[in-house]
Amino acid sequence: MRAGVGRADITPPIGIPAGGWGNQLHEISEGNDLELWATVLVVEGADGARAAIADVDLCILDDEQAERARSVIAEAADVPSDSVAVGTTHNHSVPVTLELGGAWIRRNRGLVAPYVESVFDAIARAAAEAAERLQPVRVGTARGSSPLAVNRRMTTADGKASVGLNPDGVSDPTLTVVRLDGGDDRPVATIVHYACHPIILGRDNTFVTPEYPGIVKRVVESAHGGHCLFMQGACGDVGPSELFVAELETYRRLGGMLGHEAAGVAHRAGWRAHRQRVRQGEESAWIASFEYEPDGEPDATVAVAAETAPLPLRDDLGDRRVWREQAQRWEEEAYAARGANAPEGEIRELTVRTKFARMRAERGDALDGLDAYPLLVHGIRLGPVALVGVPVELFSELGTTIRDSSPFATTLVCSYWNGYRNYLPTDAERERGGYETDISPFRPGSDAIATTAAGRVLEALR
Repeated sequence: MRAGVGRADITPPIGIPAGGWGNQLHEISEGNDLELWATVLVVEGADGARAAIADVDLCILDDEQAERARSVIAEAADVPSDSVAVGTTHNHSVPVTLELGGAWIRRNRGLVAPYVESVFDAIARAAAEAAERLQPVRVGTARGSSPLAVNRRMTTADGKASVGLNPDGVSDPTLTVVRLDGGDDRPVATIVHYACHPIILGRDNTFVTPEYPGIVKRVVESAHGGHCLFMQGACGDVGPSELFVAELETYRRLGGMLGHEAAGVAHRAGWRAHRQRVRQGEESAWIASFEYEPDGEPDATVAVAAETAPLPLRDDLGDRRVWREQAQRWEEEAYAARGANAPEGEIRELTVRTKFARMRAERGDALDGLDAYPLLVHGIRLGPVALVGVPVELFSELGTTIRDSSPFATTLVCSYWNGYRNYLPTDAERERGGYETDISPFRPGSDAIATTAAGRVLEALR
């Protein structure tokens, strides 16, 4: 197998609209804490088949934007577009990249479109660089765990589901590391996979940051060299153990914690391994003598498989035109409240109403005339490793269901791959209600449809 990695800076201009939270008071960023990156891995199998995986330090790329990103990578790296996967870390402290994120923001909106164009240019540069740097690699993997991830669907005093901390709920502590080692047995690329919303920073943070995934990548690269990609897992109902803070030091600290855990796991993920056995007849007092048999060359297969699974849509999503009218009214009221120096709580509430109404209107526009959403289930095989991703926010239980039934010993289940269309909860959690299930457009039974399709894609990769 051969692999190459390229990276480009996608840090935005200071003052760009930043709308990661519906209840924030600021509209634009006040600075950039660290660079944002677009990192592209290109792989080539022994038979010449190529695939590419992109890791982008943004919150969301919608279906159209993701398709364009796949296209520019395909052209720049000479990879079939169907063999390209584009994932975002789902970081909430980043610039607005689509209407869904900055629906209520009026200041500096002229910066958004040029910035988004610059992101596509950067992704193309990273892909071209990756293709130029192809070199022989071998793949190794290892697993560890981290306590950072905690279920976030807590129950309030009045019995409602709310986004917060629920330590007793479902989450997955698994931390998986994949290394693609060059001829010197040092990583050309390291892939870190973990499932946790990057929402350590909350509504009062005014800086653009790469959140904890950005720190993870920096720590791993410092420890091992090469380039690190972060693949976000099934984190629809999972957040960090400390969340919604304003202090930048907190995300750096927690990102460092996960990064050092990942770097430790990476020490065990090299492709070289061996079996040892006692040499018969050579035992001396108290000390055994061993002989070693090195492993053979690892699998060099690169393969791609995909399936479109129709997820049936709810019939109670409301009229998108009504949602848009309500959003416009609440936006006007919010800005009038700002101008009148109204209490912060009043402004926040009106802003929340505006953003959620815009989200519902956008959802209606995107799904207008459809009975089912065509969920793209996309898989890439890197020798002994399978990655399978979907353009939704999978709940944790769905991710572990897919992984644990996979025919591959190492399977990375990724959310936010190749687009975005809200949350995909389990049917059991749907009954509890709450933000994630309210914004989800899918009917009961969609969870089983998605997991079954992912199983078929993994079988096809095998």
